[in-house]
Amino acid sequence: MKTDRHWLHQKLVTHARAHGVKDTARAFGCSRNTVRKWLRRYQPGKPSSLAEHSRRPQRCPHQTPASLAGVVIRLRRQTGFGAQRLKIEYRLPCSVGAIHRLVRVAGLVRPRPKKHVRKKQLRAWKKTWPLFGQLVADTKYLQDIPHYWPLMTHLRLPRFQYTVREVVSGLSFVGYADDLSKSYTTLLAEHLSAHLAWHGVDLARVVWQTDNGAEFQENKQHRGLPAAVRALGSDHRYIPPRAYSWQGDVETVHRLVEDEFFDRESFGDRAEFWAKATTYWQYFNLARPNRGKEWQTPLQIIRRCAPQLDPAIARWTTLDLAALHSQYFPRYSPKRGHDLPVDPSKLPLHWRRDP
Repeated sequence: MKTDRHWLHQKLVTHARAHGVKDTARAFGCSRNTVRKWLRRYQPGKPSSLAEHSRRPQRCPHQTPASLAGVVIRLRRQTGFGAQRLKIEYRLPCSVGAIHRLVRVAGLVRPRPKKHVRKKQLRAWKKTWPLFGQLVADTKYLQDIPHYWPLMTHLRLPRFQYTVREVVSGLSFVGYADDLSKSYTTLLAEHLSAHLAWHGVDLARVVWQTDNGAEFQENKQHRGLPAAVRALGSDHRYIPPRAYSWQGDVETVHRLVEDEFFDRESFGDRAEFWAKATTYWQYFNLARPNRGKEWQTPLQIIRRCAPQLDPAIARWTTLDLAALHSQYFPRYSPKRGHDLPVDPSKLPLHWRRDP
Protein backbone atom coordinates (compact mmCIF):
# COMPACT_ATOMS: atom_id res chain seq x y z
CA MET A 1 0.00 0.00 0.00
CA LYS A 2 1.33 3.42 -0.91
CA THR A 3 1.91 5.85 1.96
CA ASP A 4 3.32 8.80 0.01
CA ARG A 5 1.56 11.92 1.33
CA HIS A 6 1.51 13.67 -2.04
CA TRP A 7 -0.19 10.65 -3.59
CA LEU A 8 -2.78 10.62 -0.77
CA HIS A 9 -3.54 14.29 -1.35
CA GLN A 10 -4.23 13.62 -5.01
CA LYS A 11 -6.54 10.71 -4.20
CA LEU A 12 -8.33 12.79 -1.55
CA VAL A 13 -9.00 15.69 -3.94
CA THR A 14 -10.18 13.34 -6.69
CA HIS A 15 -12.56 11.59 -4.30
CA ALA A 16 -13.87 14.90 -2.87
CA ARG A 17 -14.62 16.32 -6.30
CA ALA A 18 -16.58 13.19 -7.14
CA HIS A 19 -18.34 12.36 -3.83
CA GLY A 20 -18.30 15.52 -1.73
CA VAL A 21 -16.53 16.71 1.42
CA LYS A 22 -18.47 14.74 4.02
CA ASP A 23 -18.15 11.37 2.31
CA THR A 24 -14.45 11.96 1.62
CA ALA A 25 -13.72 12.83 5.25
CA ARG A 26 -15.39 9.58 6.30
CA ALA A 27 -13.54 7.52 3.68
CA PHE A 28 -10.08 8.94 4.42
CA GLY A 29 -10.47 9.19 8.21
CA CYS A 30 -9.79 12.92 8.43
CA SER A 31 -11.75 16.07 9.26
CA ARG A 32 -13.90 17.95 6.78
CA ASN A 33 -11.66 21.01 7.27
CA THR A 34 -8.71 18.97 6.03
CA VAL A 35 -10.62 18.02 2.89
CA ARG A 36 -11.59 21.64 2.30
CA LYS A 37 -7.96 22.76 2.78
CA TRP A 38 -6.69 20.50 0.00
CA LEU A 39 -9.57 21.43 -2.26
CA ARG A 40 -8.63 25.11 -1.85
CA ARG A 41 -4.99 24.42 -2.63
CA TYR A 42 -5.70 22.27 -5.64
CA GLN A 43 -4.90 23.87 -9.00
CA PRO A 44 -5.86 21.88 -12.10
CA GLY A 45 -2.87 20.84 -14.18
CA LYS A 46 -0.42 21.66 -11.37
CA PRO A 47 0.36 18.57 -9.20
CA SER A 48 2.87 20.52 -7.11
CA SER A 49 -0.03 22.48 -5.61
CA LEU A 50 -0.80 19.44 -3.41
CA ALA A 51 2.72 19.27 -1.90
CA GLU A 52 3.25 19.88 1.84
CA HIS A 53 4.04 23.48 2.80
CA SER A 54 6.85 24.33 5.20
CA ARG A 55 5.65 24.96 8.72
CA ARG A 56 8.72 26.94 9.69
CA PRO A 57 7.85 30.23 11.40
CA GLN A 58 8.21 33.32 9.22
CA ARG A 59 10.30 35.04 11.90
CA CYS A 60 12.07 34.01 15.12
CA PRO A 61 12.26 36.82 17.72
CA HIS A 62 14.86 34.93 19.78
CA GLN A 63 17.20 34.11 16.89
CA THR A 64 20.86 34.92 17.57
CA PRO A 65 21.93 37.98 15.53
CA ALA A 66 24.33 37.26 12.71
CA SER A 67 26.92 39.63 14.22
CA LEU A 68 26.89 37.77 17.55
CA ALA A 69 27.04 34.42 15.76
CA GLY A 70 30.15 35.62 13.96
CA VAL A 71 31.76 36.57 17.28
CA VAL A 72 31.00 33.12 18.72
CA ILE A 73 32.52 31.34 15.72
CA ARG A 74 35.62 33.54 15.79
CA LEU A 75 36.20 32.97 19.51
CA ARG A 76 35.73 29.23 19.12
CA ARG A 77 38.32 29.09 16.36
CA GLN A 78 40.78 31.19 18.32
CA THR A 79 40.48 29.39 21.67
CA GLY A 80 38.90 25.99 21.11
CA PHE A 81 36.83 26.59 24.28
CA GLY A 82 33.54 24.80 24.91
CA ALA A 83 30.17 26.56 24.94
CA GLN A 84 29.99 27.08 28.71
CA ARG A 85 33.55 28.41 28.98
CA LEU A 86 33.00 30.79 26.06
CA LYS A 87 29.90 32.22 27.73
CA ILE A 88 31.58 32.64 31.14
CA GLU A 89 34.94 34.01 30.06
CA TYR A 90 33.68 36.33 27.30
CA ARG A 91 30.27 37.14 28.87
CA LEU A 92 28.39 36.41 25.67
CA PRO A 93 24.73 37.56 25.75
CA CYS A 94 23.35 34.25 24.42
CA SER A 95 22.63 30.93 26.08
CA VAL A 96 25.02 28.00 26.33
CA GLY A 97 22.69 25.99 24.10
CA ALA A 98 22.77 28.69 21.42
CA ILE A 99 26.56 28.81 21.50
CA HIS A 100 26.77 25.03 21.22
CA ARG A 101 24.33 25.05 18.29
CA LEU A 102 26.28 27.74 16.44
CA VAL A 103 29.54 25.89 16.93
CA ARG A 104 28.00 22.60 15.79
CA VAL A 105 26.39 24.12 12.68
CA ALA A 106 29.71 25.72 11.75
CA GLY A 107 31.35 22.28 11.82
CA LEU A 108 33.71 23.17 14.67
CA VAL A 109 32.83 20.21 16.91
CA ARG A 110 35.34 17.43 16.39
CA PRO A 111 33.81 13.97 16.82
CA ARG A 112 35.45 12.01 19.62
CA PRO A 113 37.52 9.23 18.08
CA LYS A 114 36.48 5.68 18.82
CA LYS A 115 38.42 3.78 21.44
CA HIS A 116 39.97 1.36 18.96
CA VAL A 117 41.11 4.30 16.81
CA ARG A 118 42.78 6.02 19.78
CA LYS A 119 44.50 2.78 20.77
CA LYS A 120 45.77 2.32 17.23
CA GLN A 121 47.14 5.87 17.16
CA LEU A 122 48.81 5.35 20.54
CA ARG A 123 50.45 2.12 19.38
CA ALA A 124 51.82 3.90 16.31
CA TRP A 125 53.23 6.67 18.51
CA LYS A 126 54.87 4.21 20.92
CA LYS A 127 56.64 2.52 18.03
CA THR A 128 58.76 5.65 17.70
CA TRP A 129 59.98 5.43 21.31
CA PRO A 130 63.44 4.04 22.05
CA LEU A 131 63.60 0.48 23.34
CA PHE A 132 64.01 0.38 27.13
CA GLY A 133 63.30 4.09 27.29
CA GLN A 134 60.34 3.67 29.67
CA LEU A 135 59.46 1.06 32.28
CA VAL A 136 55.95 1.10 33.77
CA ALA A 137 55.63 -0.39 37.26
CA ASP A 138 52.52 -1.34 39.20
CA THR A 139 51.18 -3.88 41.71
CA LYS A 140 48.26 -6.28 41.30
CA TYR A 141 46.05 -7.46 44.15
CA LEU A 142 45.50 -11.23 43.89
CA GLN A 143 43.02 -11.63 46.76
CA ASP A 144 40.01 -10.79 44.57
CA ILE A 145 40.49 -13.62 42.06
CA PRO A 146 37.83 -16.24 42.93
CA HIS A 147 39.67 -19.26 41.50
CA TYR A 148 42.98 -18.32 43.09
CA TRP A 149 41.74 -17.19 46.52
CA PRO A 150 41.08 -20.66 48.08
CA LEU A 151 44.48 -21.90 46.90
CA MET A 152 46.14 -18.72 48.15
CA THR A 153 44.70 -19.03 51.65
CA HIS A 154 45.21 -22.80 51.95
CA LEU A 155 48.77 -22.95 50.57
CA ARG A 156 49.83 -19.47 51.75
CA LEU A 157 50.59 -18.34 48.22
CA PRO A 158 51.58 -14.74 47.34
CA ARG A 159 48.91 -12.07 47.67
CA PHE A 160 50.48 -9.39 45.47
CA GLN A 161 52.16 -9.31 42.08
CA TYR A 162 54.80 -6.64 41.41
CA THR A 163 55.03 -5.96 37.68
CA VAL A 164 57.36 -3.87 35.53
CA ARG A 165 56.73 -3.70 31.79
CA GLU A 166 58.87 -2.29 29.02
CA VAL A 167 56.54 -0.25 26.83
CA VAL A 168 57.93 -0.82 23.31
CA SER A 169 58.59 -4.57 23.40
CA GLY A 170 56.05 -5.57 26.03
CA LEU A 171 58.73 -7.43 27.99
CA SER A 172 57.48 -8.02 31.55
CA PHE A 173 59.43 -8.47 34.77
CA VAL A 174 57.52 -9.90 37.71
CA GLY A 175 57.95 -10.63 41.40
CA TYR A 176 55.54 -11.89 44.08
CA ALA A 177 55.13 -11.15 47.77
CA ASP A 178 52.62 -11.37 50.62
CA ASP A 179 52.48 -7.62 51.38
CA LEU A 180 52.59 -4.21 49.76
CA SER A 181 55.90 -2.66 50.68
CA LYS A 182 58.38 -0.02 49.62
CA SER A 183 61.11 -2.52 50.38
CA TYR A 184 59.73 -5.00 47.86
CA THR A 185 59.38 -2.40 45.10
CA THR A 186 62.92 -1.20 45.82
CA LEU A 187 64.26 -4.74 45.76
CA LEU A 188 62.57 -5.46 42.43
CA ALA A 189 63.86 -2.19 40.95
CA GLU A 190 67.44 -2.91 42.01
CA HIS A 191 67.40 -6.47 40.68
CA LEU A 192 65.82 -5.40 37.41
CA SER A 193 68.27 -2.53 36.94
CA ALA A 194 71.19 -4.91 37.50
CA HIS A 195 69.62 -7.37 35.04
CA LEU A 196 69.24 -4.70 32.35
CA ALA A 197 72.72 -3.28 32.84
CA TRP A 198 74.24 -6.77 32.73
CA HIS A 199 72.67 -7.37 29.30
CA GLY A 200 73.70 -4.07 27.74
CA VAL A 201 70.99 -1.50 28.56
CA ASP A 202 72.15 2.04 29.33
CA LEU A 203 70.37 2.82 32.61
CA ALA A 204 70.85 6.56 32.10
CA ARG A 205 68.25 6.43 29.28
CA VAL A 206 65.66 4.53 31.30
CA VAL A 207 62.64 6.32 32.83
CA TRP A 208 60.56 4.52 35.46
CA GLN A 209 56.87 5.42 35.65
CA THR A 210 54.63 4.53 38.61
CA ASP A 211 51.32 5.58 40.04
CA ASN A 212 50.99 7.36 43.38
CA GLY A 213 50.45 4.22 45.47
CA ALA A 214 51.96 4.04 48.96
CA GLU A 215 54.42 1.35 47.87
CA PHE A 216 56.00 3.82 45.42
CA GLN A 217 55.98 6.95 47.58
CA GLU A 218 59.06 8.57 49.08
CA ASN A 219 59.43 9.83 52.64
CA LYS A 220 62.24 10.66 55.04
CA GLN A 221 62.20 7.20 56.58
CA HIS A 222 62.23 5.18 53.38
CA ARG A 223 63.18 6.71 50.02
CA GLY A 224 61.84 3.65 48.13
CA LEU A 225 61.91 2.90 44.42
CA PRO A 226 62.38 6.49 43.13
CA ALA A 227 65.59 6.99 45.10
CA ALA A 228 66.85 3.51 44.19
CA VAL A 229 66.49 3.96 40.43
CA ARG A 230 67.96 7.47 40.55
CA ALA A 231 70.95 6.16 42.48
CA LEU A 232 71.51 3.66 39.66
CA GLY A 233 71.41 6.42 37.03
CA SER A 234 67.81 6.17 35.80
CA ASP A 235 64.98 8.66 36.17
CA HIS A 236 61.55 8.31 37.79
CA ARG A 237 58.22 10.07 37.41
CA TYR A 238 54.74 9.73 38.88
CA ILE A 239 51.63 9.78 36.72
CA PRO A 240 49.22 12.69 37.33
CA PRO A 241 46.48 12.00 39.90
CA ARG A 242 43.59 9.96 38.46
CA ALA A 243 45.37 9.55 35.11
CA TYR A 244 44.78 5.81 35.19
CA SER A 245 45.15 5.35 31.44
CA TRP A 246 48.83 6.25 31.74
CA GLN A 247 49.36 2.81 33.31
CA GLY A 248 47.53 1.05 30.49
CA ASP A 249 50.55 -1.01 29.40
CA VAL A 250 51.05 -2.70 32.74
CA GLU A 251 47.31 -2.94 33.46
CA THR A 252 46.96 -4.93 30.24
CA VAL A 253 49.47 -7.43 31.59
CA HIS A 254 47.49 -7.72 34.83
CA ARG A 255 44.32 -8.53 32.90
CA LEU A 256 46.09 -11.10 30.74
CA VAL A 257 47.76 -12.93 33.63
CA GLU A 258 44.43 -13.15 35.44
CA ASP A 259 42.63 -14.55 32.38
CA GLU A 260 45.38 -16.88 31.22
CA PHE A 261 47.02 -17.99 34.48
CA PHE A 262 45.26 -17.30 37.79
CA ASP A 263 41.76 -18.16 36.50
CA ARG A 264 42.92 -21.48 35.04
CA GLU A 265 45.85 -22.97 36.94
CA SER A 266 45.64 -25.04 40.13
CA PHE A 267 48.52 -25.77 42.49
CA GLY A 268 49.27 -28.67 44.83
CA ASP A 269 51.87 -26.79 46.86
CA ARG A 270 54.00 -23.63 46.83
CA ALA A 271 56.73 -25.26 44.76
CA GLU A 272 54.23 -26.02 42.00
CA PHE A 273 53.02 -22.40 42.06
CA TRP A 274 56.53 -21.06 41.57
CA ALA A 275 57.27 -23.57 38.82
CA LYS A 276 54.10 -22.71 36.89
CA ALA A 277 54.48 -18.95 37.43
CA THR A 278 58.06 -19.06 36.14
CA THR A 279 56.98 -21.11 33.11
CA TYR A 280 54.13 -18.72 32.29
CA TRP A 281 56.32 -15.61 32.37
CA GLN A 282 59.00 -17.33 30.30
CA TYR A 283 56.29 -18.14 27.75
CA PHE A 284 54.96 -14.54 27.95
CA ASN A 285 58.34 -12.98 27.17
CA LEU A 286 59.81 -15.54 24.78
CA ALA A 287 57.00 -17.22 22.86
CA ARG A 288 53.64 -15.44 23.28
CA PRO A 289 52.75 -13.27 20.22
CA ASN A 290 51.23 -9.91 21.15
CA ARG A 291 48.20 -8.89 19.08
CA GLY A 292 48.78 -5.22 19.93
CA LYS A 293 52.33 -5.41 18.57
CA GLU A 294 51.63 -6.97 15.17
CA TRP A 295 51.70 -10.53 16.55
CA GLN A 296 55.34 -10.37 17.58
CA THR A 297 56.80 -11.69 20.82
CA PRO A 298 58.80 -9.37 23.11
CA LEU A 299 61.96 -11.27 22.20
CA GLN A 300 61.34 -10.78 18.46
CA ILE A 301 60.86 -7.04 18.96
CA ILE A 302 64.09 -6.80 20.95
CA ARG A 303 66.03 -8.67 18.27
CA ARG A 304 64.60 -6.41 15.57
CA CYS A 305 64.91 -3.05 17.35
CA ALA A 306 68.14 -3.62 19.32
CA PRO A 307 70.20 -6.45 17.85
CA GLN A 308 73.18 -5.30 19.91
CA LEU A 309 71.46 -6.34 23.15
CA ASP A 310 71.94 -9.81 24.58
CA PRO A 311 68.72 -11.79 23.81
CA ALA A 312 69.06 -13.38 27.25
CA ILE A 313 67.62 -10.14 28.60
CA ALA A 314 64.19 -11.69 28.01
CA ARG A 315 64.96 -14.65 30.28
CA TRP A 316 63.84 -13.07 33.52
CA THR A 317 63.43 -15.30 36.56
CA THR A 318 60.25 -14.64 38.53
CA LEU A 319 61.28 -13.28 41.94
CA ASP A 320 60.15 -14.41 45.38
CA LEU A 321 60.57 -10.98 46.93
CA ALA A 322 59.88 -12.10 50.49
CA ALA A 323 62.59 -14.79 50.29
CA LEU A 324 65.06 -12.33 48.75
CA HIS A 325 64.36 -9.78 51.45
CA SER A 326 64.92 -12.36 54.18
CA GLN A 327 68.16 -13.41 52.49
CA TYR A 328 69.53 -9.88 52.23
CA PHE A 329 68.15 -8.65 55.55
CA PRO A 330 67.98 -11.70 57.84
CA ARG A 331 67.55 -9.55 60.96
CA TYR A 332 64.75 -7.49 59.42
CA SER A 333 62.22 -10.01 58.13
CA PRO A 334 58.86 -8.74 56.81
CA LYS A 335 57.09 -10.06 59.88
CA ARG A 336 58.94 -7.50 61.99
CA GLY A 337 57.97 -4.53 59.86
CA HIS A 338 60.49 -4.14 57.06
CA ASP A 339 59.31 -0.64 56.20
CA LEU A 340 60.67 0.74 59.49
CA PRO A 341 63.91 2.73 59.30
CA VAL A 342 67.07 0.82 60.18
CA ASP A 343 70.63 1.77 61.01
CA PRO A 344 72.58 1.53 57.70
CA SER A 345 75.74 0.53 59.56
CA LYS A 346 74.02 -2.66 60.73
CA LEU A 347 72.99 -3.84 57.28
CA PRO A 348 74.97 -6.74 55.79
CA LEU A 349 77.59 -5.78 53.26
CA HIS A 350 76.26 -8.26 50.69
CA TRP A 351 72.79 -6.67 50.47
CA ARG A 352 73.46 -5.68 46.84
CA ARG A 353 74.32 -8.55 44.57
CA ASP A 354 75.38 -8.86 40.96
CA PRO A 355 73.05 -10.72 38.60
